[in-house]
Amino acid sequence: MDRRLRHLPLLRCFEAAARHQSYSLAADELSITQAAVSQQIRNLEQHLAVKLFMREGRGMLLTKQGKVFAESVQKAFIELSHGFDRIQLEGEAGVLTVTATPSFCSRWLMPRLWKFSQQYPTIQVRAIASTQYEDVRHSEIDVAIRQGEVNHQKVHQEVLLRDPLFPVCSPRVMAEIPLSSPEQVKQCWLVEAIGSGATGLTWHDWFTLANVPLQQQQMKWTEVTTWEMGINAVMSGHGVFLTSACMVQDLLESGRLVKPFDIQIEPGLVFSMLYDHESPRLARISLFTDWLKQEINEGEALSLR
Repeated sequence: MDRRLRHLPLLRCFEAAARHQSYSLAADELSITQAAVSQQIRNLEQHLAVKLFMREGRGMLLTKQGKVFAESVQKAFIELSHGFDRIQLEGEAGVLTVTATPSFCSRWLMPRLWKFSQQYPTIQVRAIASTQYEDVRHSEIDVAIRQGEVNHQKVHQEVLLRDPLFPVCSPRVMAEIPLSSPEQVKQCWLVEAIGSGATGLTWHDWFTLANVPLQQQQMKWTEVTTWEMGINAVMSGHGVFLTSACMVQDLLESGRLVKPFDIQIEPGLVFSMLYDHESPRLARISLFTDWLKQEINEGEALSLR
């Protein structure tokens, strides 16, 4: 055996530092100190009698020899990972951990999750409501559903849903103020989401789209920090809320909320889906993501009727 293979623990540190072009980021990934990374790189350079990194400003750049070596090490690690996958890939049965934004989780995912469990009873779904952008490659998270278009080059990502925003209110409000024209919406309390899940689109955008002049000082406003708060407010008869179909489709179908106008802001809410395409749980991830897209497609077809 090549005696240089004794240095495999050092190669793991070198690969992380070369990939990040940073000792500090490599230290974060490996859960060690930056000083430990620096020491391991020095040990590897001494054993190989080759300079692998050079300092430029506050950064560490690969030397010419370092680039050649990094390419070979990365290929070797990828091949090792494939070998692990071939003997450790999990079947369809087992635990699947899914995270979504709190509003999407409670208003869309949880009311439908029973369908997936009924179809795939051997898959146990752990649903976690979170606003954080978890690293699906290096955490327990299998599938992440996040608001907005996410740009992460190292995992599979796709836009899951583009959902227009439109006003909704309770039948009680419609009975008190027949909303036959957008102008009449100004007579209502306007409920608006301003929290971390907000889109940045406001009632001003909707009134502009409806060609209705708006003077804010003459309006009655209620600001909420979550979609659920806004939905609960209007369900109780408190004004009109600007929301999307994925948040209220079931309430519109049951008649608990009313959509008085077809005027809507597009694209409105955008949700993206992320997962690691090299995950050992890819079999159950694929089943879940296929089901997820099918449910969304059926919901969109229903909202167009």
